[in-house]
Amino acid sequence: MTQPGIYYFDHSRPQSNPSPPYSAGEAGFIWLDHDEFIEADWRFEISPNSLHALRGHGVVALLNELDLILGPVGAGQEAAISPGCTEKAMHIFYEADRMTYGSVHDFRVAELDGVEYRLLIDNREYQRTLSRLQFLSSTASREGCGLHLRF
Repeated sequence: MTQPGIYYFDHSRPQSNPSPPYSAGEAGFIWLDHDEFIEADWRFEISPNSLHALRGHGVVALLNELDLILGPVGAGQEAAISPGCTEKAMHIFYEADRMTYGSVHDFRVAELDGVEYRLLIDNREYQRTLSRLQFLSSTASREGCGLHLRF
């Protein structure tokens, strides 16, 4: 599915270490330990498919409106959503799931050296990631943790 000047992401290749401009991410918890030092972990990887869907559907922009502890979500660096906003994040992930049914989403990722890089979203894989993010954020809310993200 390639046209001159357009390159589509190849879903058949391993996605854990994609070639730029495609990228993958991670999600986990962040919390204060008993000595009030920040602790964090990674619970699962976020595929390029899901990461670019989160960006393309505007989920990243909505997460950036929440109370952030670290830098902005979506900059490719570590970010964290405060414990008080994890339930709001959960609702954002639930709402995002509504966009996955019955539609084909073809997102522009970048343009480099005259080549447009695009990704045709695999909705089922994206739905699984949203489900994991929903569970992660609801668990964080119950346990008083924040969300640790790298998108």
